[in-house]
Amino acid sequence: MSTVVDAAKNVFLTVRGRPASRRTIRGHKSEVEAVAFFKDSQRVVTCSKDTTLRIWDVQKGALIGGSFEGHKDWVRSVAVSPDDRRMVSGGRDKRIIMWDVESKQMVFEPLVKHTHWVESVCFSPDGKRFASGSQDFTVVVWNAETGAVITTLDSHRGSVWSVAFSPDGLKLASGSSDCSIRVWNAVNPELLFEIDAHKNPVRSVVWSSDGQQLVSASYGSVMFWNSSNGDQNGLTCTGHTDWIRSLDISSDNSFIAAASDDKTVRLWSTKTHRNIGQALEHLAGLLCVAISPDGKWLVSGDNEGRVWFWFLKNILKQYEAEVEQQRQLTNRTSKTLSTHLIQPSDRDSIIKKFDFLAINTTIRDAGYFHTPEELLVQEIDADNNNSDSYANRSIVRARIFDWDNALQDAVKSISIQPSLMGYISKGIALCGNDQVLDAMEAFDLAFVFSNRDPMNIDLLLLIKAVALFNAGRHDEAMRRVQDLATACQQLDTLSCRVVEAYLLVQLATIDFQSGQYNEAADQFTANINTITRLFLHAALLEPRWKIFTLLFGWDFDSLWQTVNQRRCDSLLRAGRLTEAVESHQYMMSRISDAAKDSCLEWSTSK
Repeated sequence: MSTVVDAAKNVFLTVRGRPASRRTIRGHKSEVEAVAFFKDSQRVVTCSKDTTLRIWDVQKGALIGGSFEGHKDWVRSVAVSPDDRRMVSGGRDKRIIMWDVESKQMVFEPLVKHTHWVESVCFSPDGKRFASGSQDFTVVVWNAETGAVITTLDSHRGSVWSVAFSPDGLKLASGSSDCSIRVWNAVNPELLFEIDAHKNPVRSVVWSSDGQQLVSASYGSVMFWNSSNGDQNGLTCTGHTDWIRSLDISSDNSFIAAASDDKTVRLWSTKTHRNIGQALEHLAGLLCVAISPDGKWLVSGDNEGRVWFWFLKNILKQYEAEVEQQRQLTNRTSKTLSTHLIQPSDRDSIIKKFDFLAINTTIRDAGYFHTPEELLVQEIDADNNNSDSYANRSIVRARIFDWDNALQDAVKSISIQPSLMGYISKGIALCGNDQVLDAMEAFDLAFVFSNRDPMNIDLLLLIKAVALFNAGRHDEAMRRVQDLATACQQLDTLSCRVVEAYLLVQLATIDFQSGQYNEAADQFTANINTITRLFLHAALLEPRWKIFTLLFGWDFDSLWQTVNQRRCDSLLRAGRLTEAVESHQYMMSRISDAAKDSCLEWSTSK
């Protein structure tokens, strides 16, 4: 299998002289539990369930010398000293070992203080102390030179999964299965304050390099906190669909990375708390992630023993280009952003029947949502009795999976003035919160405001089906769309076919993300001709379909390219080399010249 994959990669690497965006090495015999960079950004250390630690050359993606052996059970955590000369590791054997990097020998005998697994270790910025967190509910601060215990912090009510010193070394943060973060005085054994951070256990905590913020991860969410008083800063970062096991933050504070059991690493901007680019897809669940101090590399480890090396320059370069595109778009539309409702022009008369969705031009025109949300906040601050503004902001928040706040805004909109948009936004938010029965009631109430227009009613039925699909009711949603295509009179079946095709692509993507590559490849292949007919011609401009972009973030413009790329990738990972090559050739022969550069960039990263 590996030979087939390597051969396929050689076919896809059509651009020379550019570093691959990703390399994968299986260096451990079992799952990779933790990863830490050296300050030189050239080396990284990993530790594993196989009881060893290994150091890697980042540029080459190759092991440096032999492994570090001394633990008697899983090695759960590792940290590198500020001078790169020592490492400390903690494990399931309840032991902590200080290592000399050059000699690969223990600096002193293993330290035994904890009575349960050691889940996290970290050095103080001056390297004179280190801290450890354990499933015995305690945090221990140690003298890094002698191995003596300095103090024990024991007020957590659950396992301590993560510990981190502040950049000035004066504070220590700990995240626990009791769902809290505690911030301690690192000089005196004093609890400064406690944050009731998440609804689920806190698996990882990191500091921003200026010490002003803490970032924490739990099930499916990342949150930012004011490190002085524990108040939440900004929006919750959502998008992961399973436990987030590990966090890291770039040394310049510009972005964070989170690794999850859902087989992806996601990047977020620390300023806007929005996703940067697409999720970095892996072959298995992830337990750890680290960003190099120079910001050029990201390394992740999965539960099958693979170490993944990601070259961030290509990823961030694409994001910067998208941000610049958004800036230009915002400049072009700045004169009309203050207009609350879409104002159809003569050339837009075709969509007059679909203007019942009073979508703010801010939502319609913007691709990155921090801009419209900020503007909608300003609208609400100026007039907090404007029901449309709350409904619009609910849609914005739903599209970034901020379901709780989306529902709150929808309810507020309806309380001010019941409306079609208010009930649609409420139905979408309730589906996102898995309150499907309540969501169906909200959508039923939305029909009251449809003016009995058959075309509006049919469109609302499609919106309802998509919301159900997004809530995980895939079979029911597909059945509703197919039944509507058979029964509808006023709305031609083309719109039903568009929605059905898009949902089928999403089903194939779900198979791909769950590792069912053969099934995904077959589904993508089955839809290629339909997607080509629907989206490469004038039908792409059908204005009614843009409503699904507004409500759900559907990207019709790049759908054809996305389907073809994922088809290639699925065939490649399924070991179907000949079909993968043919698929790639088909894509490149039909794609526009303007899009070929991005496709070649994608090919290079495979």
